[in-house]
Amino acid sequence: MATIALSRTTPPALPRDLVPRPALRRVLDEGADRALTLVCAPPGFGKSLLLAEWVRRCPQAPAVWASLDEEDDDPRQFRSVLLEALRDNPAVPASSGLQRLLVSRTGLDRDLLDELCAALGELPRPLRLILDDVHHLRSAPVVEDLRTLVRGSGPALQLVVASRLDPPLPLSRLRLDDELCELRAGQLRFSEAETALLFERGGVRLGPDHRGVLQDRTGGWPAGLRLAQRSLHGHPDPDRFVTAFSGDECSVSDYLIGEVLAGIGHVAREVLRRTSIADPVPAALAVELCEREDAADILDTLVRDLGLLTTTGAGRCDYRVQELLRSHLLADLGRGGDECVAALHRRAAHWWDRQGHPVQALRHASRSADRTVLTDLLHRRAGVLVARGEHAAVQGAAAALAASPPATAWQATAAAWGALERGDRRAVTAQARRARGAGAPPDPTRDALLRTVERFAGLRTCAPEPAPAPRDPALGALVLAGRGTTRGLLAAGRQDLGSALARAHRLDLPLLEVHCRCVLGVSAWADGDLRAAADAAGAATAAVRDGGWAGTGWAACAHALTGLVALERGEAHAASETAEAGLRTAPAGLDPVLDFALRAVHGGALFDRGEKAAGLLELRQAHAAVAGTVVPAVLAAAVALIEHRIALGLGHASAAAGAADRLTGRPGTRAERILMQARTESAAGAFARARTTLAPLLHPSAGPARPATVVEAWLVASEVALASDDRLAARQALRAALDRARPVDVVRPFLLARAGVRALLVDELVDTDDRGRFAARLLGPRPAVLPAAVSLTPREHEVLTRLPSLLNLAEIADDLVVSVNTVKSHVRSIYDKLGAGTRRTAVLAAHERGLLG
Repeated sequence: MATIALSRTTPPALPRDLVPRPALRRVLDEGADRALTLVCAPPGFGKSLLLAEWVRRCPQAPAVWASLDEEDDDPRQFRSVLLEALRDNPAVPASSGLQRLLVSRTGLDRDLLDELCAALGELPRPLRLILDDVHHLRSAPVVEDLRTLVRGSGPALQLVVASRLDPPLPLSRLRLDDELCELRAGQLRFSEAETALLFERGGVRLGPDHRGVLQDRTGGWPAGLRLAQRSLHGHPDPDRFVTAFSGDECSVSDYLIGEVLAGIGHVAREVLRRTSIADPVPAALAVELCEREDAADILDTLVRDLGLLTTTGAGRCDYRVQELLRSHLLADLGRGGDECVAALHRRAAHWWDRQGHPVQALRHASRSADRTVLTDLLHRRAGVLVARGEHAAVQGAAAALAASPPATAWQATAAAWGALERGDRRAVTAQARRARGAGAPPDPTRDALLRTVERFAGLRTCAPEPAPAPRDPALGALVLAGRGTTRGLLAAGRQDLGSALARAHRLDLPLLEVHCRCVLGVSAWADGDLRAAADAAGAATAAVRDGGWAGTGWAACAHALTGLVALERGEAHAASETAEAGLRTAPAGLDPVLDFALRAVHGGALFDRGEKAAGLLELRQAHAAVAGTVVPAVLAAAVALIEHRIALGLGHASAAAGAADRLTGRPGTRAERILMQARTESAAGAFARARTTLAPLLHPSAGPARPATVVEAWLVASEVALASDDRLAARQALRAALDRARPVDVVRPFLLARAGVRALLVDELVDTDDRGRFAARLLGPRPAVLPAAVSLTPREHEVLTRLPSLLNLAEIADDLVVSVNTVKSHVRSIYDKLGAGTRRTAVLAAHERGLLG
C-alpha cells in the first residue's frame, strides 16, 4: 500500500486571526448520533477551517482526518487513504482489526468496507471520521464505498463529510429519517459581528459603514472577507480600497480563477460572463443574452455545481451570482471590448421593454451608450414611470444622454417630478425654469410631463392642452389629472381627477393614484364634506404606505388632510397624533403650505385637549414660518377661525384681532371675516351688533361658505339669543346648526360652544331621529374639559339614565318601583355631585363626564 502524505491525514493549521464559531461547532456536536454529518458549501466558505477548529477544540474526542483529491476517485486509492488515516490515529489500538485489513493490488475486495465498519464498531472509544473535499469522489465504486460507510456508521462512528457539492448519497432519505446533520452556505456566511472580529484580529481598523459595504459586497462570504482583510492590512488608503473592492481586485480575481472557475468549461463560463450584465437574470433573458436555448439549463447546473449562484423569484426562475464573482465576470467581459458589453445591454433593454418592465429597460439602455434606444424608451415609457413614482429611473436615463439641450431638459423635468414627490415646491419651480431655459426643441412627451408637474405644484394655470392628446395611456392620465388639479374646487376639476384616478387604478399607476386622492380629499375638505375628505385621506394614506412613500411630500399631504378632518370632527387626540407624525417624518424642504397646515392642526388640537396657551403659541409660530408665502384662501380662513377663537377664549384681544386681520382683502374669505367680527362683538357683550353682523351670513341667499363656518355662525347666533333671554330663538339657531353640521360631520364647534348652548342640546335627546342621535354624539366627553371623577351609586345611575327623557319624577319613580321622595333624594345627590342646578345642566355635565352614552 502506497504511503500517504502526513498533511492529508492532519487537520489544517488554524490561522492567528481565526474567528471562532461556537454556534456551528454545537451543530457539529449534535451530529454524534446521526448517520451522517454533511458540511456543504462552495469554495471559500471555511468548511475545512471550521472542522479543524472543531477537532482541535475537542482533543478528548478522537478524530481521524482524511483530505481527498482527484486521485482518490479510485476505489483502491480511496481505501488506502482511509485505512492509513485510521491506523495512524492513536485512538486505534494495535489490536484493532483495522490494523490487519489490506487493500488488494490485483482486485477489488467487495467485503473490505463491511469488515472496516465492523472493526470500527469494536473500537474501545467512539471515533470521528472526517472526510474533506468529498466532491472529488464521483466514480461508482467509490460512491458505493461511501454509502457503505454511511450505512455502517453506528454509535462508535460519527461520519463527517465536507464537500463543495452534495455528494451522491441518499440525503433525502437520511433527512426524512432524521439521520442527517447538515451545515450549508447560509449558515457558514459570516455575520456582521464575525466580520468585525475578523478585521479586528487582522489589525485592520474599519468603521461600521465600511465594514457594512464589504459585508454587503461579499454577502458574508468568508474567503472574500479574508482577502479584503489581508489586502487592507497596511493599505495607505482604506477608504479608496473599500470603495473599489470588487471581484477584479488582484487577490480576489486570482482566487476566483484558481478555486471557483477552474473546473468550469468554456461554454458555461461564457454563459456566466454574458449574463453577468443583469442582476438578477431571468431564465428567458439568459437565453436572449447567450443566444442559446440551453442557457438556463447551464445556469441550473452551475447553481448545483458552482454554489455561488442562487435561484430566486417566482418559480425560482431568476438567477443571482454572488457579487464578487459577478464583478469579476463583468470586468472580464469588459476586457473583450466596449461594443460587446454595449450590445448585450441593448439586447437586455429590448427584452425588458417587451416584458413591460421599463425601469430595467432604461437601466440597460443607459449602459448601452445608444442614444437612439435610450431616447425611444424615454418617449414611450417616461409617462408610466413618472405616474408610478419611478422618477430616479427617468433622471438616470436622461443623465446617460450626452450633454445637450434635450438631455438637460429631460434631466430637469425628471428632477422636478422628484422634487414634487419630496414636497419641495421651490425645487420644482427651479427645475421647471431650468427645463424651459435649456433651449431644447419641442418634445411632446417631455413637454407634457413638464406642464403637468407645474400644474401639480400650482405653478401653471389650466391653459388648453395642445392637440392631439397623448397616445400613451399613462401620460394621458397624468395630463388629465394635471388639468383637474388646476381647475381646483370646480366640479369639472373633480370630474377630471375622478377620471384620472380610475385610469390610474386600472393602469397600476400608484403615485398618480396618491395625487388624485390627495387633491380630491383637499377639495372635499374645502367644500366642508368631511366624510368624503376622510375617505380620500384614508385611501391616500394607505396608498402612501403601500407604495413606500412614507417621509415624502405626499405622506405629509395625507397627514395634513387627515389631521384637518379629525380636528373638525372633534377628534383632538387623533388630530394631534397625526400632525405630530406628519411633522416628525416630513422631508427637508417641505412645501411651507403643507408645514403650515400640519402646525395649525397641531395647535388647534393642543387647545382642544386643554393645552390652550401652547395651542395659541403653536399657531402663531406656524404663521411666522409661513410669512411671505401665499396660503390658499380656504386654509388661511379655517386656520384664522381656529386662532381667533383660541385668542378670544384666552382673553387676548390683540391676538384675536391679528387673526382677523390676516384675512383682510383675501378673496373668498368674506364669510369667515363676518363670523370673526360677530364673535368678537358677542365676546364684548355687544349682542345686538353681533346679531346684525351675522344676519348676511345666516340669510338663505347668503353667498357660498364652508358648512363649518355656517355652523359656527348659527352657534354664535344661539349664544347671542341666550344672552338676550330669547330661548326660542336660541333653540331654533341651535337646530339650524345641527341640521347643517350633521350631513358633513362637523363636530368641533359644538364641543367648544358655551355651556348654555350645549345645555340646549339636551332638549334634542328626546328625539329619536337623526338630529337626536347626532346631538347625543355631540354631548360626549370633551377632552378640553378634563372634569374631576364623579362616583354615583348604582341607584343614582339608574335615575340619571332617565333624566334625558320626557318622564317626570313621579313617572321615573313608577318605572323604578320606588317612592317619588326617593327619586327626589337621588336627583338632589346627582345635582350636588355634578355641580348642576337644573335637570338640563345635570344631563349636560353627565355627558361631558362620560356618565351617559
